[in-house]
Amino acid sequence: MAMKTLKIGNVTVDRVQDWAGPVFRVPGMWPAATWEQVEAQRDWLEPHFLAPRKNAGEVPEKDRILDISLHTYLVRTPKFNILIDTCVGNDRSRKAIPDWHMMNTDYLAKIAAFGISPEDVHYVMCTHLHFDHVGWNTRLLNGRWVPTFPNARYIFHKTEYDYWQGDQDHFAMDGAFPDSVLPIVEAGRADLVKGDFAIDDTIWLEPSPGHTPGHVCINLADGGGSALFTGDAFHHPLQVAYPEWSLHADTDMAGSANARRNIIGKICDTGTYIMAAHFMDPTIARIVRNKDRWKLKV
Repeated sequence: MAMKTLKIGNVTVDRVQDWAGPVFRVPGMWPAATWEQVEAQRDWLEPHFLAPRKNAGEVPEKDRILDISLHTYLVRTPKFNILIDTCVGNDRSRKAIPDWHMMNTDYLAKIAAFGISPEDVHYVMCTHLHFDHVGWNTRLLNGRWVPTFPNARYIFHKTEYDYWQGDQDHFAMDGAFPDSVLPIVEAGRADLVKGDFAIDDTIWLEPSPGHTPGHVCINLADGGGSALFTGDAFHHPLQVAYPEWSLHADTDMAGSANARRNIIGKICDTGTYIMAAHFMDPTIARIVRNKDRWKLKV
């Protein structure tokens, strides 16, 4: 069940999926996790966010790997075409995950299928600057990295930019700063903004530091409806049930857990959709209470 177009007031949201596959091994991905805790949430995770059991026995260690999605959200308002996070990108040397090394995907064709050309994009908004969120910011043209969306303003939180400018060799950057971030700045297309930056009264940033120092969520509200684009505050729906599960790559593990708790407290049992950066189909969901914890309702 692929993500369907979400309509919020006069705004539409679509997902442009660039890749999907197994990435997160449990418990290795989250130091605090156990597979028994995963099984305790199977009733709502399966089949969307956890593969059905192959048999009635214990899940073998080799099968304890969770799928994730790499995708961009295409947000179309009456005034603007906006992209939120831009995946890994083509033609890049990446060491973190073999499938993401020198990718060659039809990402731009998928955007074109929505009637949007690169020149039609007004804003590119990055929840943070890790390599799997900034790749399609640029494309390789005649041996140079140039802005993929030549007319867009690229929105980077200044705290985030300043931090990674000083730590470009971090494994979660994986070479992205010089090929996917710096060329945008050098081309004069970047806006280094504060954490409360707003495009208009429909879409605005909200600081959610923890995964990275300048990580932001992006609020969308129109016509009485709302959505929250949470970037990597959540990597997998399991962290809705277990917000205390912080990732080994979080720059501030306690801050990351706190950001998740704040988001859950803000939108649980409300009409606000959570739109995370890596949730598998159907992607759109709401957070609801589940006894003494929480779950997604799709």
